[in-house]
Amino acid sequence: AVLGVNIGKSRVVDVADATADYVRSATLLAPLADYLVVNVSSPNTPGLRGLQAIETLRPLLEAVRDAAGGTPLLVKIAPDLPDDEIVAIAGLAVELGLAGLIATNTTISREGLVTDAATVAAAGEGGLSGAPLKERSLEVLRLVRGAVPAEFCVISVGGIETAADARDRLDAGATLVQGYTAFLYRGPLWARQINRGLARTR
Repeated sequence: AVLGVNIGKSRVVDVADATADYVRSATLLAPLADYLVVNVSSPNTPGLRGLQAIETLRPLLEAVRDAAGGTPLLVKIAPDLPDDEIVAIAGLAVELGLAGLIATNTTISREGLVTDAATVAAAGEGGLSGAPLKERSLEVLRLVRGAVPAEFCVISVGGIETAADARDRLDAGATLVQGYTAFLYRGPLWARQINRGLARTR
């Protein structure tokens, strides 16, 4: 099995001390991981998404890359970034020699939801995953793929439920696809269903 380790700033660490926190995590976990992911896009950790700004992201990624040693390093971005910032981060990842990029994390958008707005508001803040993320995640994948070399690893995640969804991501240039929400709803055999469906569409 391939073991990927996702690291993010702890809630108890101030944003000003984020780099040191990431470096400590990378130092401890890189020897155990097949690859590391720098998560700067979770909407559930205060201040984390602000680290996606190029001027703060560059020194963070450089420090974590150096701490990771030979362990491949990827960065995970939010779907809510403007298109130009997505392209800039993709370019930065290539420039710094990262192994890849994950597009995308969950969204803070509530656009397109059919549930009553008051009910949605009562559920509270946080990242939304699954079907509402599908269209934007695919858009971000295409933006990233258009900004990086063909051999650069791009992992697509967000709203992938069926083999057809996975095929759409692969056709749009994803190196790999990930799923989470559909796995929760469809159970442990979901990945096998996806793989069998993909085999039939080759």
